[in-house]
Amino acid sequence: MPESVIICEKASQAKAIKAAVGSRYGVVLPARGHILTLKEPDEVREDWKTWSSELLWPGKFYPKKPSPDTRALLAAIKAAADGADRIIIATDCDREGQLIGGEIVDYLRFSGKVYRAMFNAEDPKSLQKAFANLEPNEKFQGLYMAGQAREQADQTTNLSLTRAATVTLRTPGAKGAIGIGRVKTPVLGIVCKRELEIRNFKPQDMFEIDADTSVENGRFILTCSKLPGSLIKEQEIDPDDEDDELQDGEDALAAAESMKGRILDRRLADGLKGAAAGHSGPLSAKFEKKHQGPPKLFDLTAMQAACSARFGWTGDHTLDVAQSLYAAPYHILTYPRAEAQHVPENNIADVPAIVGALMGTSDFRKHAALVAKPQVRRGKSGHFCDKALEGMSHYAIIPNVNSADSFSTVYPRLNADQKNLFNMVSRQYLAALAPDFEYRQTTVEMSVPWKGHDWTFRNTGRVPLVLGWKEILGGGGQGQENDFPQMKNGETAKIDDVNIRTVTTKPPARYTEGSLIKVMKECWRLVEDPAKRARLKEAKGIGTSATRGEVVKGLFAQGQLARKGKQVLPSEGGLQLYDVLIQACPNVVDPARTAAWEMLFDSVEKGRMTAEDAVDKILKLTQKEINNIKGSDVRIEIGTASKPTPKMIAAAKKIAERKGIKLPAGTISNSGKCRTFLEEHLGNRPKNADGTDAPFPPSEKQMEMARSLADRMGSKIPEESLKSSKDLSGWIDQAMKKAPPRAPSEKQLAFAERLSDEAGVAIPVSALKSSKELSSWMDDTMGKAPARPPSEKQIGFAKKIAEEKGIDLPESVEADMKECSAFIDQHTGGKKKTSNRRSSEPSY
Repeated sequence: MPESVIICEKASQAKAIKAAVGSRYGVVLPARGHILTLKEPDEVREDWKTWSSELLWPGKFYPKKPSPDTRALLAAIKAAADGADRIIIATDCDREGQLIGGEIVDYLRFSGKVYRAMFNAEDPKSLQKAFANLEPNEKFQGLYMAGQAREQADQTTNLSLTRAATVTLRTPGAKGAIGIGRVKTPVLGIVCKRELEIRNFKPQDMFEIDADTSVENGRFILTCSKLPGSLIKEQEIDPDDEDDELQDGEDALAAAESMKGRILDRRLADGLKGAAAGHSGPLSAKFEKKHQGPPKLFDLTAMQAACSARFGWTGDHTLDVAQSLYAAPYHILTYPRAEAQHVPENNIADVPAIVGALMGTSDFRKHAALVAKPQVRRGKSGHFCDKALEGMSHYAIIPNVNSADSFSTVYPRLNADQKNLFNMVSRQYLAALAPDFEYRQTTVEMSVPWKGHDWTFRNTGRVPLVLGWKEILGGGGQGQENDFPQMKNGETAKIDDVNIRTVTTKPPARYTEGSLIKVMKECWRLVEDPAKRARLKEAKGIGTSATRGEVVKGLFAQGQLARKGKQVLPSEGGLQLYDVLIQACPNVVDPARTAAWEMLFDSVEKGRMTAEDAVDKILKLTQKEINNIKGSDVRIEIGTASKPTPKMIAAAKKIAERKGIKLPAGTISNSGKCRTFLEEHLGNRPKNADGTDAPFPPSEKQMEMARSLADRMGSKIPEESLKSSKDLSGWIDQAMKKAPPRAPSEKQLAFAERLSDEAGVAIPVSALKSSKELSSWMDDTMGKAPARPPSEKQIGFAKKIAEEKGIDLPESVEADMKECSAFIDQHTGGKKKTSNRRSSEPSY
């Protein structure tokens, strides 16, 4: 068998592969999400270091470099690949996973055979089957190039629009970027649109006619609340729109109450009241026994929405708690960044073990009789379905069967949040195996003819018969029969009395963080174009399960969104930004933009278009969007304002005291507002010959930067540029584009020389003249340099930590000094090593 290397996406995946197939197919080495990243614009072009309103496209794909904290992982993969005949890519089996594996192979310039292991579950059977049926990686080249196109388009578009918006729209003196992103900006748009609906909402009265009706055995109420179908076509509901019932606390996911078909004219209600009074006619009475199956299992989005509604948690906190239950030392939940709500059919064999283990804990023992004979529901409408998992990388979040024996001992040791989450996930799993909820539904209708149409008066009642899964999740209630007397279908009834009831519409509710994350997944409901709607639904909305919480968190951090209790609303700056974008480039705030991109990426995957052509098509539209933003004269109060200098504050206070006026809000905390106040009130400011205020002179900091640039260019600062701060700023901007590169520091040169010796690669002559170029060369060369082994003392200490904590020691820790140091720091309270989470959208 040839020498082989298996590249997987993360350490947990490597562990699962080793457990399933051992080393029969080669050494298993993990990445950590994207261990390669695109270079930044200013690493490609020096003049892009200065922000401006231009399209940051180098004319070809951005090159890649190793992520700083994952160089040891890349070095380990490279060292193994140098002596291998083949590589097996065993990353997640979606587009992003193909990109992660493929970019490593390309970066290493590997010339051997490359194969692909395809799986959508990481249990031993699924992995063994995948490795027994390896496929040539060339088969997935289209998927890889589609991933390249997505990555390149996201970086160029998001960064270009962010810079254009920041340079053009940000209020002078404010700090921080005005972030624009393919995912984040439509999310801002969703929140802003809802806020405007609430602010502009005008209550409207609707009328419902209650008829006191009698039959031989008693009385009951029938109500007419809608116009006849013959008078106005009833609103048609797409069956696909009824995928999920709304859970408690998800009011914001419901649209504002539809007015279509409702009785809005009081005169019409009065006329119908007169027509119905005293009417006699046959009843239509249906008595049906119905049943309802349990809800789907949790993916990350559904779990975040449920935790937001029940516990008031942020999406980020939900993921952190779930991660703690997935990772050491507990391992009692499956992978938390799941995007599916089904589990593989071979997991049916795990049901007895999981249920039995859960029954061993006091919180679930009372449901033992209900799940004594688990009801396994297969297919897309159920919970165990291989077909529903096609194209998915991770199945639903459920209790981990591999740790089932420890549930009863681990559960009491969990903190309150961990118990709440494990309890919620476990109940969802048990409910999926419980009997259906059964109830008796009575529907009674009676038609009243008036003005050539039949007006339907109706009432329904529901009585629970078997609570089933609702006994576990709650919500069964006692039911309501609406006090119907005994009656027969077709029996004659008489309306004895009629009353008109006024119902006033209410504005839609604001989103919570959980419901906002859910609507990101279901944003196809907000798109009217049928083709884009269908594609967005197929893509499962905008963002991914792993990144939606981070996107929302980023919008709060950038000041575009704000909180009011559990509610999410736009900041005033966020609302201003939305107003500018909806006029200048409405496409940018539209979720359907992702659908349009996905259609292009589909063409790349299927070979109908090159990745370069897809990116070019996207960027032509981006250029128009940049031009439209540049044309705006609005200034937005967003981000964090820089503080004024002590001298500016002192001058402002002195002016206010002398003039007996109050300082405007923000004057002593916002440099822009302070500068405006000083410009307005500074009495001793120099005057021009015509009596107008002279411009502000350059600051010492500006002069220092200008002198440094002039020295690098071997020129002098023009006299006219020294007349004002504004003129000198303009000269500095132009000089930065023309100035030769800054020479490397002695520290940089020393490090580069050492790296050159270790990697056996000469430093390019041009890199010795440019700090930027030398830095880029070092990034590229780091992956070629062999990792430094840790000392015996370091390895011994790391092994002791792993033994005490009951965790596996990663192979990279024993091979690389940096990885070993990071492992020790992480587990001894030192500097915590941050993970390089895979993201579908850079967080700009």
